Amino acid sequence: MSRVSLSLAAVGLAVLPAVAAIPEPAGLSSVIRASAGEEPAFRLSANGVQIFECRPSLTQANAYGWSFVAPDATLYEGARSVGRHATANHWESTVDRTSVSGVTRASQPAGAGNLPWVLMRAIPAGEGGMFEGVTSIQRVNTSGGVAPASGCGADTVGAETRVAFTADYYFYKRRGT
Repeated sequence: MSRVSLSLAAVGLAVLPAVAAIPEPAGLSSVIRASAGEEPAFRLSANGVQIFECRPSLTQANAYGWSFVAPDATLYEGARSVGRHATANHWESTVDRTSVSGVTRASQPAGAGNLPWVLMRAIPAGEGGMFEGVTSIQRVNTSGGVAPASGCGADTVGAETRVAFTADYYFYKRRGT
């Protein structure tokens, strides 16, 4: 193999998350467990905010509430920033520009003020890269991120609030891949 080929191969490996046996997260209910044919391939931690906007209620006259707009979080592999989570149920690698979306299949409560834990069916975009072959995504170990219970009314329509949150995202692939 030429030096150029070896260098390119080394760079390619450096952009992927570390590959090692990753245990399933603790505390999962049976409804958000990945299938027996899948195993955790890598875990990314998110640190950021959930953005909400004060809007009139669609179902009650003269009522208002905080509506979810989007997340704004950085994804980390350990201490290294490797991606962004800036669209609901969509994750993008800042290393190789690949992405994956998820469709929620099930959830479990995570305690007052915390986003629920969820299991999503994954839809990778394109071929190759960090998210290639991802089949399921779990959001677990959440802290914060829930809309405020107050502060939204007729005089604050259009106002935005940002609520801090952290979460771990487990990305699953078919066993043996």
